[in-house]
Amino acid sequence: MRIDVHAHYFHPEYLACLARCLGEAVTLHTARAPGGHLTPEEILGLLDESGVDLLVLSPSASQPYAPREADAVAAARLCNDIYADLARRYPGRFAAFGTVPLPHVDAAIAEAARCLDTLGFVGINTGCSVAGRPLDDPAFDPFWAELNRRGAVLFLHPVGIGGPCMDKYNLAFLVGAPFEDTVAALRLVLSGVTTRYPRIRVIVPHLGGTLPFLLARIDGAPGRGGPPRPRDACVEGPVSAHLRRFWYDTVNHDPNALRCALAAFGADRLLLGSDFPYATGEYYRHCVTYIGEVGLTPAEQEAVLGGNAAALLGLAAQRG
Repeated sequence: MRIDVHAHYFHPEYLACLARCLGEAVTLHTARAPGGHLTPEEILGLLDESGVDLLVLSPSASQPYAPREADAVAAARLCNDIYADLARRYPGRFAAFGTVPLPHVDAAIAEAARCLDTLGFVGINTGCSVAGRPLDDPAFDPFWAELNRRGAVLFLHPVGIGGPCMDKYNLAFLVGAPFEDTVAALRLVLSGVTTRYPRIRVIVPHLGGTLPFLLARIDGAPGRGGPPRPRDACVEGPVSAHLRRFWYDTVNHDPNALRCALAAFGADRLLLGSDFPYATGEYYRHCVTYIGEVGLTPAEQEAVLGGNAAALLGLAAQRG
């Protein structure tokens, strides 16, 4: 079974709800998605052409992080209900990571329970930050504690905040998104969140952003000491050892980048991803085929294409 863990579906009703609650700017990125107009049947045709069995949906940067709790709850429930309906209508072809109405922690815990217990979702999705607040904000600890109690899968996704001088040329997503991945993963580790809540199984998108390339810098080069560990870091041992407990999707397209991630994390920590509907047509198919361009053994290739995700998401029983 081949499983694409990084895909999005933008229903017009949900986008309209977000525009009312948060303003139209939060949905502008969806206009750049060439596959955003595809019907579910057309999406399934693309999956069949590409040899992909299951698409795991999440709302990308369009998170329901509204200031008013009632707005955030309504938006999150609408998105999750839309995804649940797709999964019911096309069994075995669509699954979802549920979205939650953060920064409203109690409401987020309640919606996570609905997603996991009632809707049958395979995990929970959050942004790499929440309404301008980092994921290691102490206010979110009860939410992490609940995901830890459940041993839930957490799929991270950039929210398009970008960084310095990224106000033009789509830089906030073009390069800013992988930086968001990098920062979110490191903050979860360095803050001690993943040490305190070790049963949360974290997926970082885009091969982990810049993490594979910077892993030696983060740990410090052997024999050189490296940068001193920040005084406020709450982690023991090499940071890379903690990062290797995460999973990483393969959204990138460059075989050399994929080789770097394989060397950093191992084939058992990589999961097929596409970023549909930003990838469609031949571009989507290349998300699958480029996995075969890096010299993996047949067993490793099948693990990356679906075996790892099936085990992580509890879908192995659906094979065949």
